[in-house]
Amino acid sequence: MIKNYIKTTFRHLWRNRLFTALNVLGLAIGISACWIIYRMVDYEYSFDKRFPDADSIYQLVSRSKDEKGYEGGFAGVSKPVVNVLLNDVSGAALVVPMFYRYYNSVTVPNGDKDKPAVFDSNTGQVTTLPSYFDMIEYRWLAGNKQTALNAPDKVVLTEKKARGYFPDLTPDQMLGKTLIYDDTLHKQVSGIVAALDYPNSFNLDNTEFMRVADADMNHDGWGAKNSNDLVFLKASSQTHPQHIVDQLNAVNKKFNEELFAKFKYESWYELLPLSEKHFAAEFGAQTRTANKNVLYGLMAVGGFLLVLACINYINLSTALLPQRAREIGIRKTLGSTANSLINRFIGETFTVTLFAMLLSFLLTFLASRVFAAFLPEGMFEYVNYGGMFLFMLLLVTVISLLSGLYPAFLSTRVNTVNILKGQTEKTIGRNKLSLRKGLIVFQFLVAQVFIISAVITGQQLNYMLNKDLGFNKDAMLTIDVPYKVYNRSENKDKEFVLKNELERVPSLAGVALGDRPMNNSMMSNTYSYFRDTLEIQQAMHLKFADTAYIGLYDLKLLAGRNIRPSDTINELVINEKAVTAFGFSSPEEAVGQMLVTPFNGNAYPIVGVVSDFHQFGLRAEIQPTAIASQKSNLHTFNIKLTKETAQWTGALKAIESEWNKVYPGVPFEYRFYDKFIEEFYESDRNTQILIRAATGITIFISCLGLFGLATLTAFQRSKEIGIRKVLGATVSGIVGLLSKDFVKLVLIAVVIASPIAWWAMNKWLEDFVYRIDIQWWMFAVAGAVAVIIALITVSWQAIRAAVANPVESLRDE
Repeated sequence: MIKNYIKTTFRHLWRNRLFTALNVLGLAIGISACWIIYRMVDYEYSFDKRFPDADSIYQLVSRSKDEKGYEGGFAGVSKPVVNVLLNDVSGAALVVPMFYRYYNSVTVPNGDKDKPAVFDSNTGQVTTLPSYFDMIEYRWLAGNKQTALNAPDKVVLTEKKARGYFPDLTPDQMLGKTLIYDDTLHKQVSGIVAALDYPNSFNLDNTEFMRVADADMNHDGWGAKNSNDLVFLKASSQTHPQHIVDQLNAVNKKFNEELFAKFKYESWYELLPLSEKHFAAEFGAQTRTANKNVLYGLMAVGGFLLVLACINYINLSTALLPQRAREIGIRKTLGSTANSLINRFIGETFTVTLFAMLLSFLLTFLASRVFAAFLPEGMFEYVNYGGMFLFMLLLVTVISLLSGLYPAFLSTRVNTVNILKGQTEKTIGRNKLSLRKGLIVFQFLVAQVFIISAVITGQQLNYMLNKDLGFNKDAMLTIDVPYKVYNRSENKDKEFVLKNELERVPSLAGVALGDRPMNNSMMSNTYSYFRDTLEIQQAMHLKFADTAYIGLYDLKLLAGRNIRPSDTINELVINEKAVTAFGFSSPEEAVGQMLVTPFNGNAYPIVGVVSDFHQFGLRAEIQPTAIASQKSNLHTFNIKLTKETAQWTGALKAIESEWNKVYPGVPFEYRFYDKFIEEFYESDRNTQILIRAATGITIFISCLGLFGLATLTAFQRSKEIGIRKVLGATVSGIVGLLSKDFVKLVLIAVVIASPIAWWAMNKWLEDFVYRIDIQWWMFAVAGAVAVIIALITVSWQAIRAAVANPVESLRDE
């Protein structure tokens, strides 16, 4: 019985192999998308779940609010809070500072045999207290946590870092070895720990741990905060965590009360539960965070793709029912019950789903390679076998039921009497097509939303890449002098030596030293302008530059003059936003006025005003900004090439030659500034690519469903088409007759999808201060694309039906 059932199932699938292949492909795409999204979501939600007592561990975070009511958060804390939490606050079972520090080089002595190994790269360490190893349980390969950090000259290495320093030694042999940081700081290896084998927010699988310096522990700067200074704590079982932070905030207010009053702001501390840390982007210093809204969106996309695949299966399966009418009628005549017919159809669906699942493994492999840049690092290394098995089992079961129940139900409604009379066209009459038409509308509705989204995101990205940014970025390349290079005393002022040499290269249009005009990294300071008894206080971003900078980038000088070279800041050129922020009526009025820094009382004259330029991309508003000259902060070369692109290869060789003369042994690494700006919008480009991919998939699956409905319609109207041809109808007329119904369905989907897509894209564009306006033509283009795709999909079946010999369809009349 089972053997016969399996044999007939495979015979049916092979007899209708085109439809079987379409069903397998459609479902495989849906399964593959759901599988990748499940792995991503499962990975992101697994972070920090395996920490012992994770529910009682918190990160101390800062919050502040200015006089205008703007409130913000910051991961860094003031260093003195550590002492307060240890000595003046009750209720904390553990206090764990994690102060990140960076050294330029690490030297590994090798006795008297060979030269010491020097790791000449910017390397990071975590300075902490022994309590860190009580909060986070490591597997110790050598040493022990009780004594590992009990002295300031000890260092604990992770296994990966230790293997880099001592590739030929065992962990036990590494103990007691000396590491020298920046040629001055000597540390002895006191422990080797294995990396944490589960996803976590600390990302410390390749680092080294040292004891917090006494200077940091005894620091009294309550007003200074740095994102490199993090603090975690573990609340005791008898204490409510809020009680700890309330005590700390009382001390914080006491030490900062004068500062709060003077600068009209307030700051306080809050506790971030470890379970929420991975999703708290605002406090994401020193770690990678995930956005829950993005994950929800991905889950919705996966769900939509799966539903579309199931709809596609339903449409294609019901398209085959008229052809299977005799088989169903004979089975019913021979005694098959409704349940046995339903079980047979569900079994066929389950078989198709299993084939689809096997194909989805290949599609998943390919997709994971194509979209590797969009997947979180370490996702495929994390394996949750139990969850993966249950998810796949649930997925196959849901698809089998969701896709197979409706066709199975329709099979039970076949009229045996009509079938045995040869009236198979009445098996599923035209009045029964409403559900399938509704499913087609839904499929194209989803596809249309994605098409419109793809058009609008493409236009916004094109707008960002081509908008006038207020400076000239064409043919501009930039070179950063590495910190480890310019920080050495022997390299002091070599930037100016190299600049002088580059200015003599005839194939270069200009050279300037200074910060890039648009860059995420920027210094800022608060300045005051006094007008009579009124003090106007404003924060300004600060760009360091030399005298050639403004001319090189074609910044328009609206009033005053350019900055002059200086060892220290002694004058400012400000932008239009700063003119408005300080209340000047015009750029000319601003020139000659003095701005004062409240912290030290230093006064700086405004010597010029330049037009506004973008500093952080088009998502952010242009901010008040000043350009100043300070010799010690000019470490980026801005080099403009000539318009003759044929000369660029020679110019680059000349630049590299001069670079190697001034910085021998330092790699020559340059970047074209327009490419740098394109990377500025990498996340938006990734969004566009994902939307395009989702658009392509939804269109493809929707077209499969439309193909099924076209096949069914052509079968049901075969006699009508034959009669029309006998009476003189043309092929083009019949194709138009069959196609117009499908065009109506697509147009209905367009009408419904347009307001949904308009709302969704408006919400997306709200993140951009500078944005395009959504135009009517974007919806028209998207609608035209959908109609054209639909026509191409149904035309094959329509033409096939139109050119068929009418004798074949009318012979039984």
